[in-house]
Amino acid sequence: MKDECLIVLGMHSTLPAVNTVCIGADRGALYLAQQGVRMKAAVGDFDSVSSEEKDLIRSMCDEMLELNPIKDDTDSEEAITYAVKAGYSRILVYGGFGGRMDHTLINLKLAEKYAGVVYLLDEHNEISAQGSGIYQYKGSEYRYFSILALDDSVISLGGMKYPLDHRRITTEDLYTTSNEIIAETGTLTVHSGKVLVIRSND
Repeated sequence: MKDECLIVLGMHSTLPAVNTVCIGADRGALYLAQQGVRMKAAVGDFDSVSSEEKDLIRSMCDEMLELNPIKDDTDSEEAITYAVKAGYSRILVYGGFGGRMDHTLINLKLAEKYAGVVYLLDEHNEISAQGSGIYQYKGSEYRYFSILALDDSVISLGGMKYPLDHRRITTEDLYTTSNEIIAETGTLTVHSGKVLVIRSND
């Protein structure tokens, strides 16, 4: 398995410093090309860019996957599928929030589908899904730590303001939000089930 890649879907905010392999999806590819960032691949139907912009994208990527605008999958799904097939074990997806709500919900479903692999990011949030296992999070990275059950689950939380020990939570439970890591490292244990982990700042 390869390590990490960054997929840029679009820009609703400033992109952080790029120090990993990049994949651009549609207008995200245009943004990376305009910033002079070389891409492993550019994926999309590119129906919203001019021919000159498309030439710029093509000149800044190793591979360009031009999709038919009449398709079943979104550009983000195609880009994530490309990265999964390429063997990346951690896929950071930037620009998946804001704009169209249907696309935001699709991106959340993709994080659920690729639990532990796909991480959705913007300047305020990191969202991922996690199945059974033990996960550690640095308290210095985000202020708030929230959990939502994707399946009926049993979890424990350590090093946090509101600890839990083998607590059963269902998809109806909403009280597991706005927790805070008070130790240097917080620990989430998913004993069973699958949860959505939302780390955020104001």
